[in-house]
Amino acid sequence: MLSRIIIAALLFVAGGAAVWYYKDIVSVSQVTPATASAPQGGGRAIDVITQKPTVGPVVEYYTALGTAYANEAVTITAKVTGIVKTINFEEGHTAKRGDVLVELDDRELRATLAQNEAELRNAKLLYERAQQLIKSQNIPQAKVDELLSSYQGITSKVEGARARLSDMKIVAPFDGRLGLRRISVGALVTQNTTVTTLDDTSMIKLDFSIPETLLSKIDIGRIVRTRNDVYPDTRFEGTIRSIDSRVDPVTRAIQVRAEVPNPKGQIKPGMLMTVELPLVERTDALTIAEGALVPEGSEQYVYKIVDGRAVKTLVKLGIRMRGMVEIVDGLTSGDAIIVGGVQKVRNGTRVRASDLAAAQSDNKG
Repeated sequence: MLSRIIIAALLFVAGGAAVWYYKDIVSVSQVTPATASAPQGGGRAIDVITQKPTVGPVVEYYTALGTAYANEAVTITAKVTGIVKTINFEEGHTAKRGDVLVELDDRELRATLAQNEAELRNAKLLYERAQQLIKSQNIPQAKVDELLSSYQGITSKVEGARARLSDMKIVAPFDGRLGLRRISVGALVTQNTTVTTLDDTSMIKLDFSIPETLLSKIDIGRIVRTRNDVYPDTRFEGTIRSIDSRVDPVTRAIQVRAEVPNPKGQIKPGMLMTVELPLVERTDALTIAEGALVPEGSEQYVYKIVDGRAVKTLVKLGIRMRGMVEIVDGLTSGDAIIVGGVQKVRNGTRVRASDLAAAQSDNKG
């Protein structure tokens, strides 16, 4: 009896094992190679926003820091020593070439000039009389020569006195804007005394450096754009006017000078300017939103929609712009790229796409 019970128990265990083995065989046989290698994301579709690449011009810029200089700049000083008699300018005002800015006390020089002019008139009269007498041979030639020499010498004295008298007036050498006044009426000025400054800022000279590797990409007349943090929303445009003849052997950079029109006087000499130098322009470049990129190590990917699924695609980047990036390889203009919901998808995920323009229109509505 006991032996029958033991045999029955063994048969029950063996039957259960056979059933488990059969189920395992069936479950394994149902996994085909096709479903094992299929992309992930066979569940419900994920809502995403898509956009097609934009086709248009892009420009590659080199950015540098430059310093602004006045087109013409000078520190106004006196040519001679004297006492300031009058000041004829206002700080910060404009001056025209030849305007008298300061007059020095010239009374002594005027008296000297008047005396010299009187001597000149007398010397001229004596010389002219001698010329008349020489015709009748009533005066020797030596005396005539002596009078001529005296006349010429006094003429030189008069010209020198007039020149010294003109130096008592300090004039503007060119059109420009005056700086701060450094003197007062009654002050003694010398050749080393600063009166004021004068700057012609109608045109700004902008100096900056570029690496020698970019020399082949620039030339005279190329357009440059520049800005300053004082005017963050303003872009000033100028042209390259000269390139230095030497490359710095230490920095391997070369100096470039551009001229920037400054009709409103917004750019001041000495300002630090950000210079954008266009190097390469492509008219039919593909660009996408920078947010569509999925970086992995040194490579960049995007998800494009193919047959209702997200397909991870390797792309090669070109120029980066504000919020946009150029794609030089990996996409075409007709591809639909996921730009919203990128974090929710994986390669092969089923998606339900909405166009970005339509989504923005709905939000506005």
